[in-house]
Amino acid sequence: MKYKDWKIWISELPWHLKWFVILVLIRPIVDNFYYLKNISPLLSPLYFVGIATPILCIVAITLYRKKDHSIFDFLFGAWTVFMLISLFFMFIFDPLSKTFLEYLLKLTMPIYLFFFLRLLIRSRRDLDGVLQSFIYSSFFVITVFLFEIIVKPIKVQQTRGLERIQGTYGDVMNYAIYISLGFLIVCYFYLRNKKIGDMIKSNRSVIIATALSLACLFKISHTASYGVFIVILALFILFNLKTNKTAGIVFIVVVGSLGYFFGASTIEEKIAPLIKTDLAVYEGTKANERLFHGRVGRWKMMLEEYSEFPVAAQLFGMPLIIKDTYPYVGTGSHNDFVRILFFTGFFGFTVYLLILINIFRRLKYLCSSDYFLALGTFMILFMYSVSTCPTLYAPLIYILYSVLCYLALPKAVLSESK
Repeated sequence: MKYKDWKIWISELPWHLKWFVILVLIRPIVDNFYYLKNISPLLSPLYFVGIATPILCIVAITLYRKKDHSIFDFLFGAWTVFMLISLFFMFIFDPLSKTFLEYLLKLTMPIYLFFFLRLLIRSRRDLDGVLQSFIYSSFFVITVFLFEIIVKPIKVQQTRGLERIQGTYGDVMNYAIYISLGFLIVCYFYLRNKKIGDMIKSNRSVIIATALSLACLFKISHTASYGVFIVILALFILFNLKTNKTAGIVFIVVVGSLGYFFGASTIEEKIAPLIKTDLAVYEGTKANERLFHGRVGRWKMMLEEYSEFPVAAQLFGMPLIIKDTYPYVGTGSHNDFVRILFFTGFFGFTVYLLILINIFRRLKYLCSSDYFLALGTFMILFMYSVSTCPTLYAPLIYILYSVLCYLALPKAVLSESK
């Protein structure tokens, strides 16, 4: 989407929808004030955003209900019920505390954002507008990152013998989100462009996005993001071979050449330390519990504890034990599938899996570029879910659920793009 088209699109949005686009644009700036919460919640813009977002979403959902419904609406409605059951028991255990209110807003974020985005995303143009807004928001992240590598790192952490920069963000995932989604969106717009003039500009964008992504990956030392980047790149080359064999072959030659000249040393220096423990498990010198930097051992321990809870808590969620379950339903498990199982129980987890299954069922109605975007989005969600909790990161949900809401549109709308 060109800038002038994006400006027209955003100017046509009513204010009950437009605020979300503004939020997408300023979110990277707001996230830089994460640590102000340690001084006072009143000083942190994140708290105001965290409170205002659900209020604005609920107001829009209440006043401007959509007419069409999809299987995703039904599944998210069912998932909402299981979330509310767990939250009710969390409230009983810890009523009206600051911690409970924080978790209430965070844990319900996938629900109110989904139903709000069902109002916003009514066509591919709306989806492209949100994606373009995310690209514009990434400029701030790129600026902060370039400052860190050219001038001076703002914050450095040590992880498995490597330095990891994270700016003033609360988590290295902030950089990872903009790498993964930014690269995916740039590749998507490349596949969308058919005109020669646009293709030249898109080629330049893909090259710049690839270079920035690799530079950032080497500095944040995030294993899952390496995997996500490789998968998106592989999908991009594969879809290019289907739609433009010449471009696909050129990309293969370029990537192959870079891999040949720089691959071995890069893997040895930047990637090997991150997967050293996993390789030791594969070789049999360390226990299986050490996989994924010890996360497998954590999952086994937590799942064993979960299996000893009453049947009701296993079916509807751990909060039914009316004890402190914050570490289990939050990011403590470092796995979104495990977290969702703990939070909404077996029933809620089953509903979540049905949501993922129905994403695949909708792919057949999409054109090649939309197929790439939807599949890439799914892979980002799935791969990050293995070692972290992506549905608790707002900037990630903004884009993932925008794509999901596009898939929830009537088949006729999706088929128009073919």
